[in-house]
Amino acid sequence: MGFDFTLAVTWYLALIVAMTFHEAAHALVAKIGGDTTAYEAGQVTLNPVAHMRREPFDTIVLPIISLFLMGFPLGFAHAPYNPYWADAHPKRAALMSLAGPVSNLLLATLIFALMKVGISAGVFEYPLRGVGIAAGSNGMAEISMLAAPNGETSGILYAFARILPVFFFINLLLGTFNLIPVPPLDGAGIAEGMFPTGIGRFFGLLRREPTFGMIGLIIAWYLFPKVWWPVWDLAITLYR
Repeated sequence: MGFDFTLAVTWYLALIVAMTFHEAAHALVAKIGGDTTAYEAGQVTLNPVAHMRREPFDTIVLPIISLFLMGFPLGFAHAPYNPYWADAHPKRAALMSLAGPVSNLLLATLIFALMKVGISAGVFEYPLRGVGIAAGSNGMAEISMLAAPNGETSGILYAFARILPVFFFINLLLGTFNLIPVPPLDGAGIAEGMFPTGIGRFFGLLRREPTFGMIGLIIAWYLFPKVWWPVWDLAITLYR
């Protein structure tokens, strides 16, 4: 089984687009809320280069390595903000944290609607092998949600039938993952801002200690399958 270069590029581009929207949403809402840190750093933009330049390893090297090793790209990006602003305006900071995952979930919803409309209009078909996650070439994950009409295996409709499900999947995944309430994920920032006393203070203390960031990622990695698979199963149920 040969290496599927097209699938690899699709996964990588989907991740970069999802992260770009995610970080741009953080930066824009922070600017609206009075913190111009990310804006001044050039992060209020949908140009992925601005975000990739800030963290080249996590947006270029890590996704490529993980794609080859795991069949799925992993990456990180970060829009800077002023922690003093966040402490002074906890609810605005919570909205900033919420903006990233919401942008991904909105993109996932839009792509979901496009796929459903395309099937209803006869532009696409449901894949014969069923809807879900399949093993693609060279062990890479392949999202089976669309097929080109009449079994076509080339052309623009075939290309979109392969691309759209990947973009849907990765935006849904990124939005869901970041809502887990453990530092350094956005879910912890939401909890910190919405509950400025008690729970919020606890998350604030964890955020200020870098060691807890690594521990939080380990905890999130463990918890994520328990959160993700019910979300994915619901999405597939609604899709069919």
